[in-house]
Amino acid sequence: MGNFPLVPEQASEHAKAYDALFNTITGLSVFFTVLVILIVFFLATRYKKGSSASRKNPVDSHLGLELSLTIIPLILALGIFLWSTKNFMKQREMPEGAMEVFVVGKQWMWHIQHMNGIRENSELHVPVNTPVKLTMISQDVLHAMFLPEFRSQYHVVPGRYTDLHFTATKPGVYKMLCAMHCGTQHSEMVGKVFVLTEKDYAEWVATGGNRNEPKVESMADAGAKLFAKKGCGTCHTN
Repeated sequence: MGNFPLVPEQASEHAKAYDALFNTITGLSVFFTVLVILIVFFLATRYKKGSSASRKNPVDSHLGLELSLTIIPLILALGIFLWSTKNFMKQREMPEGAMEVFVVGKQWMWHIQHMNGIRENSELHVPVNTPVKLTMISQDVLHAMFLPEFRSQYHVVPGRYTDLHFTATKPGVYKMLCAMHCGTQHSEMVGKVFVLTEKDYAEWVATGGNRNEPKVESMADAGAKLFAKKGCGTCHTN
């Protein structure tokens, strides 16, 4: 609908499966709502006061109708349950070998650190068609990482790591939101996900995240230095 889309565009592998389920549930809801309204309208018109409809020997039970109104909704409900469970389990199963990114939610921004040492604030750069796993924690209150174009969301909790994954399918710039009311500036906790081609992502990494710092220290190197500086090897050695 031009510049006012009804739903965000689909930009991840999960988006199509999510939208298919959502559209099915919406379609069934609309269908049965319209069906009930039409039946009510028909009965109200047919049996309104003064109508010539026969009211002799009214039927107070109908086994076939009762079974239909029980079995059909049950089958539909179980089908939706199984379908949604499959989608949920697939979304919550972290892919092996995914590119791992660490995320800290804080009032009111997202702090992001890549394994290669590059850090970002309320921005996330990832390559297209690459599984990405976000390992998240909150510095203060409850937050929720929400990526609408990827149809991905999960809570970011203080004192506990949570995770979320996605595979972006098209280059572009997408929204990064907080879906949990986290204070007075909750609506300003907005970031961007930059999905780059493999070439562009390699160039972005080579320049240290567009900061012209090609020798960014990786998390592994930083950890090794801290390990040595604090004398951790005194106790923690193989």
